[in-house]
Amino acid sequence: MAGLLVLVPAAPAAAAQDVRTVVARVPSGSGADAVSLDTTLYVTLEPCAMCASAMVHARVQRLVYGAADPRVGAAGSVFNIVQHASLNHQLEVTAGVLAEQCATLLREFFAARR
Repeated sequence: MAGLLVLVPAAPAAAAQDVRTVVARVPSGSGADAVSLDTTLYVTLEPCAMCASAMVHARVQRLVYGAADPRVGAAGSVFNIVQHASLNHQLEVTAGVLAEQCATLLREFFAARR
């Protein structure tokens, strides 16, 4: 059965902690049931290298993100950690979903904090 995980942090900076929580919930043990976390992760901003690495290690199946991050994006913009052939797991990636709305949401959030 496929899983759906939607993380809605109180602040974008909380996203890294949320991804670490996903890693902590990966089933332990051996066997096929522990090989892949059948989960789709939806985020507004392309993940950084730390979050992308956590997703690979957690064996998240699919990543869907809105706005690309041209400075530190690690799902295709600057790096592509989530699909790197040298790693033991690659994610399916769907990029640019509601990209403009996601970018606007992030800009407004950070403008309000300044």
